[in-house]
Amino acid sequence: MSVPSEAAKASSAQPEWYNPTRDAEEPVLKVHNSLTRSKDIFVPKKGRQVDWYNCGPTVYDASHMGHARNYLTQDIIRRILRDYFGYDVNFVMNVTDIDDKIILRARESHLLSETITSHPSLTPDLLSTSHSAFSAYFSRRVLKSLPTPLPAPGPNATALDHFSAVLAKDSADAEFARSMRDKEEKWGMYLSSLAKSRDAILTAEKRLEGGQGQTAEAVQDLVEGASDVLGPWLGETLADTIADPISVSRTLASHWENKFFEDMARLRVLPPDTITRVSEYVPEIVSFVQKIVDNGFAYEGGGSIWFDVGKFEGAEGEGFRHEYAKLQPGNKGNKKLLDEGEGALTGSLGKKQPADFALWKAKSKPGEPAWPSPWGEGRPGWHIECSVMASEVLGRSMDIHSGGVDLMFPHHDNELAQSEAYHGCRQWVNYFLHTGHLHIEGLKMSKSLKNFITIDDALRDYSARQLRLAFMLQTWNAKMDFKRDLIVDNFFANVKARLSEAAAKGPNADGKHHFDEPEKALLEDYHRAQAEFRAALCDSFNTPVAVGVIMDLIGKVNQYFSARGRDLNVEPVRVVAEWITRMLRMFGLGEGAYTEGSVGWGKAGEEGSGGADFEAQLDKYIRALSSFRDDVRRIAIAGGSNKDILTLCDRFRDVDLFNLGVQLDDGQGADGGALYKLVDPAVLIRQREEKAQIAAYKAAKKAATAAAVEAKRIAALEKGRIPPREMFRPPNVPQGLYSQWDESGVPTHDAEGKEVSKGLGKKCAKEWKAQEAAHAKYLEWQKEGGK
Repeated sequence: MSVPSEAAKASSAQPEWYNPTRDAEEPVLKVHNSLTRSKDIFVPKKGRQVDWYNCGPTVYDASHMGHARNYLTQDIIRRILRDYFGYDVNFVMNVTDIDDKIILRARESHLLSETITSHPSLTPDLLSTSHSAFSAYFSRRVLKSLPTPLPAPGPNATALDHFSAVLAKDSADAEFARSMRDKEEKWGMYLSSLAKSRDAILTAEKRLEGGQGQTAEAVQDLVEGASDVLGPWLGETLADTIADPISVSRTLASHWENKFFEDMARLRVLPPDTITRVSEYVPEIVSFVQKIVDNGFAYEGGGSIWFDVGKFEGAEGEGFRHEYAKLQPGNKGNKKLLDEGEGALTGSLGKKQPADFALWKAKSKPGEPAWPSPWGEGRPGWHIECSVMASEVLGRSMDIHSGGVDLMFPHHDNELAQSEAYHGCRQWVNYFLHTGHLHIEGLKMSKSLKNFITIDDALRDYSARQLRLAFMLQTWNAKMDFKRDLIVDNFFANVKARLSEAAAKGPNADGKHHFDEPEKALLEDYHRAQAEFRAALCDSFNTPVAVGVIMDLIGKVNQYFSARGRDLNVEPVRVVAEWITRMLRMFGLGEGAYTEGSVGWGKAGEEGSGGADFEAQLDKYIRALSSFRDDVRRIAIAGGSNKDILTLCDRFRDVDLFNLGVQLDDGQGADGGALYKLVDPAVLIRQREEKAQIAAYKAAKKAATAAAVEAKRIAALEKGRIPPREMFRPPNVPQGLYSQWDESGVPTHDAEGKEVSKGLGKKCAKEWKAQEAAHAKYLEWQKEGGK
């Protein structure tokens, strides 16, 4: 057997491999973290799994656009993490169904309803109760807010009269109105509630006096009209008549929870992986509170359990010291925020220091729902609920906690403190994400201010996609630009039309690859856009920039269409369009089921259709074609002209097909024929209406210009009305200006009988000559009837 030579061994050896290096750095996902007030590199503690707890709604009224801003924003971030970065997101959300606001609203609604059902007609007692309620509300909300007492309008003036005087001053005195709103943000709401209640009471009094109060409708009008003042009054005076406060509160909360999730589904917000409700975790809350007490960070006082902020702050942990108010340390002593965080029904009995907050609230008044505990009957504090439920589901720490920015202090700061006191940990949450407010006329949108726009109202004017896109582009109180929605619509329509045409034509018949510099440039733009898009999302989910990248890429495709014309290569366009489709759907902007390689938004209801009822789907198109054919035959049989047929074709294109969602672009097809596009009929109809408006505007402008030209022409002709012989004689010139004229009527002597100067004579002769020509035109115009 021969032995391989050294040269042979060398030639068969594994060649050395050189480790490649990056031409560009890979962007790293960073998240704006409220805990650090900076963008931090995102590092989930369980690898690809992201544990996320989101503060959910307090369910006592209709969801509004402030909720939409919050939950849509979080849904977009959740989709980006899951569908773009590939994380496994474990999304937990609570529903607050035990809360002072719920208790108040539930019992007021219950007692208002009982008042209506128990009064078949208006009575003096019911009116007296309404007056008492009005007076109490007016005194508590308005009189106490006034900087100086406002004199009563008369010796026998009622609270209604006194209120009318305040309302008149607010309307007449702009400085007073401004100062009151600066002092009390709810001032306008108070006046509105009182005005509505006053009108309802006065109407009821007239009905009772006129014998028209003997109907259930009269009672309902009074109670509902005065509900803003009557509800709190009944809640305070009749709370002890409610037999089952827990059931009353649960009924209201359950109703609004269902409505909330219905609204979220309409906005295409993904449902949580886990939903927790406070009412279902009361035993766990009691145990959690007990451990905080056992750890030395809470105490019992007045039947309530209070978190001891003083003992917690600076307390020694394992290698660290506890810190209070990590999110907003500057608000530690903010009494207004601290009181709001405790709720309207929470007293301070047994609390040692103002900063301490309730973990467990003792039942203090009749009509309040209560559960058993070692400290007596009561209910959970607001802040404790999230700590307990998040700990039960996610353990002793989490990656992300999110909520509205108004929850930072005291709610989220208190959550952090009590959770770290319970677990003995240094950092319960790694990343806190807070979404911003929405503002209406300078005020934060909120239920308490009654200045909110419900999600139901918003969805009457805008689609779910438009609202989502608007939140991705800019803040709500900025002018929203929905034109981008239409730009993308047109892009998808153009691409699908060309893809359809290319599929019908088949492979290139000329044997050429059609992949030249324009195609290479388009793909370079595409890959650059992908890198910029990733960089934007890595920059704390910067969706405005990311959407801008997509819009710029759409512009590049449109430029390619214009440059290439009929010679375009549809394959690079397909690649770009499919990526844009995937990215928009990743944001939650698509509809219906997605199939690989599809282009466009999609349409709701596509899932599982299976082409059902195919004939019904075709019916409207076949009817339109059949009707068009009938009209063409009718014109041909009657001997109509080619112009008549062309007019009919245009009407079929611009009216019938537009209404069906079909757009024909004449001369844009590869063979010089029409290129068809399938577009949302509403978009086409809107475009047609806008085109008609533009045409009408242009026609009106043209008519106005023609009228101005005609008026100018007539004015010029009217100047020739005076014969040239008479133009220098009174009354066409001042009396006595000239004393003698020649045979043509040109002045020769002035008023004193002196000959006019040569210059003046030449000037008058020139004007006479011009008037002679103008008069000739005038006479011709009159001869033609002045037209």
